[in-house]
Order: sequence, then structure tokens, then C-alpha cells
Amino acid sequence: MSDGLLSDRSQPLVAWLLLLLVLLFAVFFVVLPATAKSLELSDQIESGYKRLSTMHQIRQATPQFTAEFERVKAQGLDKLFYPKGMTAAQVGKELQKQLAGVVARHQGLLLSSEVVDDAAPDAEQQQTGFERVTVQADFRGNTVLLREILHQAYRTRPLIFVDRLDVRPQRNTTEQEIKGMVRISTYWRGGAAADETLD
Repeated sequence: MSDGLLSDRSQPLVAWLLLLLVLLFAVFFVVLPATAKSLELSDQIESGYKRLSTMHQIRQATPQFTAEFERVKAQGLDKLFYPKGMTAAQVGKELQKQLAGVVARHQGLLLSSEVVDDAAPDAEQQQTGFERVTVQADFRGNTVLLREILHQAYRTRPLIFVDRLDVRPQRNTTEQEIKGMVRISTYWRGGAAADETLD
């Protein structure tokens, strides 16, 4: 009789425990995953809207970009620097070739030529994406050759800059022969900033 009484009293408790287990199961396996998925989808939707807004701005600005590019191209400004498709080694070879050509055209003698390793790119170079390439050469010739080296350096495209020039007259010669060392540099589009893309 007492066992039956206890079982009658424990039935509501068991029912409440079962209900609590069902609720916990629903919370952990239905409600929480659904909430997490909803937040994930909300983030994806927000990200999609941001990308869509960015693309819309790009589409609106495309005519301006095109007009600016055509203006730069018409003025020849796109040829001021070596293109991104080249490597630093190729740019260095091109500089050496240009310098050798100038010396040869004016009956000079190119004694040596080498690409100088610059220090690590500074903050400005890293930000703009342009990297410097420097070539140092020793040559022998006359003052006409010296003048032509300087003249060619500042009129050629892509741009070339004379960083250093040391000239010494040669003795025991009938002509005004000189021996010089020149260090020239240029820039090419090889930096990290040039590779940046839209997120």
C-alpha cells in the first residue's frame, strides 16, 4: 500500500524531470544551433551588403578612373616607371644595357657595371609600391661622354636619376680624357602596395 502511494507521488516528479530533459534537449540541440546559424547568416548578409555597396561605388567611379587613365596615358605618365611585369633583376639589366649603349656610342670604355643592392625599402616605398633599383658603373671617356650620360639620364623614359658621380681627369693623355664612376637609379612597380586588391 505504501509502495503504491510512493509511486503515485513520484509520477509527477518523473513527468517534470522528463519535461525538463525535453526542454534542455530542445534548447541545446534546436534553439542554440538555430540562433548560431541565424547570427552567421546575418553576418553573411551584412558582409554581402558591404561588398555590394563597394561594387556600386566602383561602378559609379569607373568613368572617372577611365578618364584619368586616358589623361595619364595621353601625357605619357604611364611610361615614367618600369612596369610591374618586370623583376628587379630585369630592370637592373635594362639600366646596365642603356648605360653601356651611351658609352659605346661616344667611343667610351665601360670598365665595370653592377647592380647595387639597396637597403630594405623604406616606409614610403612600401606604401607607394614603387621599389628602387640602382646600378653603379665605372667608365673612361671624354667630357662629351660625361655630358651625354647626364643628358640621357634625365630625358629617358622610364625615369633615371643620377645618385652619385665621381670624375677624375686622366694624366699623360693628349685629349681631355676622364675616368668616372656613376651611380644611377630608377623605380619599378614591384612593391606590396601595387598588389593590394579589394576585400
